[in-house]
Amino acid sequence: MDKIAASIMCGNALEYMKELDALKEADVDMIHYDVMDGKFVSNLGMGLYMLEAMKEYTDMVFDVHLMVVEPDNYIERIAATGAEYICVHAEAVKHLSRSILRIKNAGAKAGVVLNPSTNLNVLDNVIEDIDLVCLMTVNPGGSGEKFIENQYKKIADLKAMKEKYNKDLLIEVDGNIGPATIPGCAKAGADVYVCGTSAIFKGDRAKYKPLTKEMKDIIHKAVGEVK
Repeated sequence: MDKIAASIMCGNALEYMKELDALKEADVDMIHYDVMDGKFVSNLGMGLYMLEAMKEYTDMVFDVHLMVVEPDNYIERIAATGAEYICVHAEAVKHLSRSILRIKNAGAKAGVVLNPSTNLNVLDNVIEDIDLVCLMTVNPGGSGEKFIENQYKKIADLKAMKEKYNKDLLIEVDGNIGPATIPGCAKAGADVYVCGTSAIFKGDRAKYKPLTKEMKDIIHKAVGEVK
């Protein structure tokens, strides 16, 4: 319900070791690792060699978000790094159930990512087989985009599906997630919050710990919990 996944791509690319150390010290729950190929989205993101190096360096949980065409080509190599979650876009695969099975057979937990305009009905036949659904709350591949307001209802609708079909499913939200948007996401039923420049990466690494705590406090307040 209150897991913070730090989007490492938003960190200082010249000091990723220091960034990972600071995020671990800040009690961040997961590292969100974006892979972009310049085809599925217009930007180029982080590569697999860097993922291998990061997983050798830290024992933090990694959530790998594949914004690529033909993501099946990378699943085994990513799983071999020790990445705990591998997430593929439903829009990028021909046979979603086959991709999910491939992830699980490779030893990772399977996630499905949905763009803002993608209907939840694509999950109807796979929701019991997956570990995480990432709802994009902006269109993927850019930066600084405005949160799409109708995604609050989509989170709530997915929460209802979770309660009916897979209570262990994690609902992740990704895109302009910060103090202004976290309360609505929390009330709708989100579990994992991908935090980048809107929430954690705002300057000095010494601020990561208090900012992470601030985000969790906002989540707890939104759902009426005090911790």
